Amino acid sequence: MSKLTIYTLAKELNMTPSMISRAFSPNGKISKEKREIILEAANKYGFTPNIFASRLSMKNMRIGILINSRFAVNTDKMIAGIENAYEKLKDYKIQYDIKIMNSLENTVEDYFEVLNEYKKYNGIIVAGMSSEKYTNMLNEVCKENPNVVQVQAINKSVDCLFTSKHNEETSSYLAAEFLHNCLKSKERKNILLFTGDKDSALHSAAEKAFENACQEFGLCVLKSIDMKDDEKYFSEIISDIFEKYIKETDGIYITSGISSPLCIYADENNIDVPIVSFDTYEDIKKYLKKGVISATIAQNVEKQMENAFEYLVKHIITGYVSPKTVYTDVQLVLKSNIHQFD
Repeated sequence: MSKLTIYTLAKELNMTPSMISRAFSPNGKISKEKREIILEAANKYGFTPNIFASRLSMKNMRIGILINSRFAVNTDKMIAGIENAYEKLKDYKIQYDIKIMNSLENTVEDYFEVLNEYKKYNGIIVAGMSSEKYTNMLNEVCKENPNVVQVQAINKSVDCLFTSKHNEETSSYLAAEFLHNCLKSKERKNILLFTGDKDSALHSAAEKAFENACQEFGLCVLKSIDMKDDEKYFSEIISDIFEKYIKETDGIYITSGISSPLCIYADENNIDVPIVSFDTYEDIKKYLKKGVISATIAQNVEKQMENAFEYLVKHIITGYVSPKTVYTDVQLVLKSNIHQFD
């Protein structure tokens, strides 16, 4: 026989794949006689059952996914990541439920209501809940369901199974090094920093890492401005910020993918300093191709969610232990390589 799978063994014995699977499950509903036939054949042909295949005879696994997002494009990428992982794993009887919420519209109690429902699921994925106001709630959920995974914006005070994210320290150092190279010939090297919501551990960590990198590369952070990951708020304040600081500014970095107000303002007002934005959404790519911004950082949110879903399912089925933090690569994207992200 060729290399044996659960399907070829089933065909050899004229049984269904689910019956073969039940034979390898201690609690599988199968007669003693049939179990012995299957195990004897497996031993004869050297068949080792795939642990994933044992799910063929089990009830559906359920994964609850809660995405806290103020940015539709970011959410769309996360959903694409979920769909990618599901396509690879759907044969293993997996179901998932997604709830998308917005901290500007939903209360902490609203989030708790969703998570309380998800407690009884096999696993839970939460994204964008790094604010300290969610800490107690998430830790309470983790006590009742140990299979909780965090994605992208991570609350370090939460004792979850693992996290899936980009490395904000690496992205900040990439931005600082690029700006350093742009400003090598300049005597003054003042950088205007825009961060996402500083209440988020992700953006506060990115801010600190960027400030450290600036010290290393001889740059000076002129001002760090919290744009609150809120496009409307950012649009309202950006004119005043530039009016106040542009004469002293030699370079700009923003740690948030909500960069459109910055790109629009820089384009309309011919801001002629190197700008490093964040992420590779269509709007940002347009301004990179146009030369309004000099570079952007790619963090791959889609892959972060795909990894979270895939590793969580693998853990539930096989007991696989992932690294405590699963990182996606971060890349510096220029006009010359932006085609790789189309």
